Amino acid sequence: MNTIKELASRPKRVFYGWWVVAAGSFLYFLGIGSVFYGFSAFFNPMVAEFGWSRAVTSGAYSLSRLEGGIEGPIIGWLIDKFGARKLIFIGVTLTGIGFMALSTVNNVLSLYLIFGLLVTMGFETGFFHATTTATANWFIKRRSRALSFITTGGGLGGAAIVPLLALLITNFGWRTASIVIGVLVLVLGLPVAYIVRSRPEDKGLLPDGEVVIKGEEVAPGAERVEFEGQSQVNVTAGEINFTVKEAMKTRTFWTFIVAMMLRACILSAIVVHQIPHLVDVGISYEAAAGCLGTMILMSVPGRLIFGWLGDRFDNRYLLFATSVIQALGILIFINVTTIGMAYVFAVIYALGYGGAIPLTLAFRGRLFGRKAFATIGGITSALTSIAAVAAPVFAGYIYDVSGSYKVAFYTFLGLVSLSGIIFLLIRYPKPPPRLTNVPTGNQPS
Repeated sequence: MNTIKELASRPKRVFYGWWVVAAGSFLYFLGIGSVFYGFSAFFNPMVAEFGWSRAVTSGAYSLSRLEGGIEGPIIGWLIDKFGARKLIFIGVTLTGIGFMALSTVNNVLSLYLIFGLLVTMGFETGFFHATTTATANWFIKRRSRALSFITTGGGLGGAAIVPLLALLITNFGWRTASIVIGVLVLVLGLPVAYIVRSRPEDKGLLPDGEVVIKGEEVAPGAERVEFEGQSQVNVTAGEINFTVKEAMKTRTFWTFIVAMMLRACILSAIVVHQIPHLVDVGISYEAAAGCLGTMILMSVPGRLIFGWLGDRFDNRYLLFATSVIQALGILIFINVTTIGMAYVFAVIYALGYGGAIPLTLAFRGRLFGRKAFATIGGITSALTSIAAVAAPVFAGYIYDVSGSYKVAFYTFLGLVSLSGIIFLLIRYPKPPPRLTNVPTGNQPS
């Protein structure tokens, strides 16, 4: 037994990690709304002006998903090495400049280079990987809840920024709209990025606002801390932090990847083919588009509810539950005949779709720790992007040869169900051999 020194006193103000969450949520709002969902607002005006086919125009979006996956491991490594804050500044700047450059597009190549590469590079760097990594670093006990707030910003961004873009395009044209959104990204994003700190240790703090109590005797390798009025072992001492190589040597890592790839198929294919399928069954284009907007908005309660549950229950069981909910939603979607059924699908599917987003991020941190969180996330993105790019093409091919989406959607129903089962089969990894006498803090009791 040994006696430790007091490292910090309990702060009387709001724990700074929540300011990081607030900043990250706003950045997620800005990035997801303008890039991930915003491209749809530019789609029809570009097709109308240039006469491009829909396949050629949508190629810019597919390229962005593929490019984001390829660069994911590099960005993740840079975030883990240099900190999330620096990468957020870089990413926000690239995205803002990219949108302003989008106004100069006059051929397919320039569209692919500017949106598919420049804008996407900025988004992946500053809005996605960096914000979630910073949040995962600041929280362990409340990580799932904190990440749910971050991802909620994305759902709200999709619901708010796409209509704003549509209004700007209708009144001023898509080129002016792209300049305006680029300026907004810079003017709003850069000051907010200043709030972010990459790790609590950067400010002399511990995750979750924990503090060490002076004079307590603890076992070697652990620290006694006070958390919400109770004295307990500091989880930062017991947290198992895997290196990338150590994580990739575990069966847990590859089981997690398979489950994530199956989920990626569903997410991309449903978003791309939702409106065409609803139009095919006799629902108007406007109503079908409204249904997509409802699905995005209704994912917000799912993110918050399952984010809160994720700090209290085993993430494996919760991810299985979200997969079952999504499967039920897809079953309704396959058999939809009325706008009422379409909205029932949107609400049910969105609950599972939204709930799984913070859970998968928090689960990754629980499995492998904080130190290589971004790099492991980048590798995950690279591998899941293969499924995200292939699944919409598969669905389109099935429709082209059969005149129906049913075979494709039943396939996706099976895949999301299988994903849930695989999440259940994941086992928490044993500590790497280099770690000895370290409590297994990653594993739930």
